Amino acid sequence: MSADLAGHGFTPGAGGQVFRRFSDEGDALVVEVQISDHSTTSEKVFYLNVALVLAPTWAWDRQRTGRPATALPRHVDGIWRRRLGSSGLSGDDQWRVADDNTAGEVSAQIRRHLDEIMPHLLPLLDRAVVLERPPGILGPGAWLLRAWLLAEQGPTEVLRHLLFVERPPATHNSVPTRTVWAYANRQTRATEQADAARAHDG
Repeated sequence: MSADLAGHGFTPGAGGQVFRRFSDEGDALVVEVQISDHSTTSEKVFYLNVALVLAPTWAWDRQRTGRPATALPRHVDGIWRRRLGSSGLSGDDQWRVADDNTAGEVSAQIRRHLDEIMPHLLPLLDRAVVLERPPGILGPGAWLLRAWLLAEQGPTEVLRHLLFVERPPATHNSVPTRTVWAYANRQTRATEQADAARAHDG
């Protein structure tokens, strides 16, 4: 699996259980092996988690939790998360390895599924695609990914329309909406402070 993911541009993290591919903007696709508590001495049971971590949500989470800027995202940090099972990105399938034969079978299945889903995953690192033509793989939560990407530009009219016109009134005071709007306003304050500092230095 490591070699197959490397062929798709993913880099393994320490321990070899987390693989990441970053875009130029800092967004990341994460594939992570999660060992199940159901594993025994005779059988290893695990999940394959897949996630999209957007740079703005990751920056917000790091600031909120106090994690250093050098920290790397994991599956749990994704704004969009799925598990890769025998039927693709659906269900909650466990993968089981008991001996060399099952290891070979599972390895072949995983490599085949990874090759099948990559054409659907890699476009998620293209912000123009997510903003203008959200792939169906994102499901009904695609609006939130668009909102976070727009929020990097501050509380613009486009973001305001998405959050408070396109979305149902019942969601206007929801935690996701308030969090995105707060981040957008923080971006504006950060820009104003940077401009003031440059003017002072000049």
